Amino acid sequence: MYGHWLHCEPKVCEFQHGETMIYVSYNDDNPMHSRLEIAQKTINAAFGEFENVLAFAAHISEQQNPVFWQNAKRISLKQRPLIVFSVRYPLESDLPIYEISWNPIFEPESGIALSEECIEEAIQIEELPEDDNFIYVKRLGAFQYEQVA
Repeated sequence: MYGHWLHCEPKVCEFQHGETMIYVSYNDDNPMHSRLEIAQKTINAAFGEFENVLAFAAHISEQQNPVFWQNAKRISLKQRPLIVFSVRYPLESDLPIYEISWNPIFEPESGIALSEECIEEAIQIEELPEDDNFIYVKRLGAFQYEQVA
């Protein structure tokens, strides 16, 4: 266990797998051992679906940042603009929620794309949008997701 918060309600156990944080909430009605058992049953599947959940989140982000995504789709990016920052198991659900954010180590990229007139254009992705909001995506089952607030 990486961290353990007892001074708040609900209490939280914190773990880390690679660069991704895992948070499991519990309280007196939902004790720590049972909440950890729930998380252990689904965490491998949740991690195995990162590619799919990031694609789902990208569709959401496209609505908020259309210009960025239009340019990003025109060239083949070598890195991911979005990352799964954490996987949470909130008290009100046995299903994990992915907290997705912009990749903090994203480096500028460039490439060549064809315009609608078939003219080569240089595309520059200098930086990510200045949007600090997380995208919260709940895993409903195998490869099934919904956006949550």
